[in-house]
Amino acid sequence: MIRLADVATALIVASGLAVMGFFIGDGLRNIRSTDRYVNVRGLSERDVTADTAKLLIHIEHAGSAPTAIFPLIAETQKLVLAFLTQEGIKEAEIETGQWTTVRTTAQDLKDDPSLPHYAVSSVISVTTHDIEATQSAYRKINDLRIKTKGGVTGSDVSYSFTGVGQLRAEMIAAATKDARNAAVQFAADSGSKVGSIRNASQGIFQITAPGQDSEDAQSVRKNVRVVTTVDYQLKD
Repeated sequence: MIRLADVATALIVASGLAVMGFFIGDGLRNIRSTDRYVNVRGLSERDVTADTAKLLIHIEHAGSAPTAIFPLIAETQKLVLAFLTQEGIKEAEIETGQWTTVRTTAQDLKDDPSLPHYAVSSVISVTTHDIEATQSAYRKINDLRIKTKGGVTGSDVSYSFTGVGQLRAEMIAAATKDARNAAVQFAADSGSKVGSIRNASQGIFQITAPGQDSEDAQSVRKNVRVVTTVDYQLKD
């Protein structure tokens, strides 16, 4: 025989389970709703001009003894410094390296006794923001080699852009806007709307030569690029 107390207890338990089921079901619906998101990327690019130039001029003389070579190196160095000043390079932007003396090995002299016994070399470096002056000087290196009677043996030039910090905020904002536009398009195609940002990450700033995936140090023109990856919530 069923007692009224047992019936009441069963009804209370059943009611509790029903309420619990309601909240669990509602929670699952919320989870599914908030878990709907789209992952998009936004791109921002800027074409810029290099703001820093580095020019290396290599000098070297050879002879039978260092004491005979040092005056030649000194004269070549003097001519190079005068040339750079004439091209508009400031004295504070020029650095003269230490002289390096190398003795020809005994084996090399045995193979070719006509070789000079010593070679003395150095590097004169220029670091400047005057891109035009650097370009002008670099174009005239061959003339300088003739003027120094071969004392200038070669040169290297590179250009870089150091102004990323000034572009950072603007470019990140542009990349994020580009990502949102992609998310809006995706949401429209799927019959949804874009909600708040769920997660976002910023890629590193890349500096390359225009139209290339890598940097060309000798190119004055540069391309600055940043990509942001953003997860946007989707809602009905």
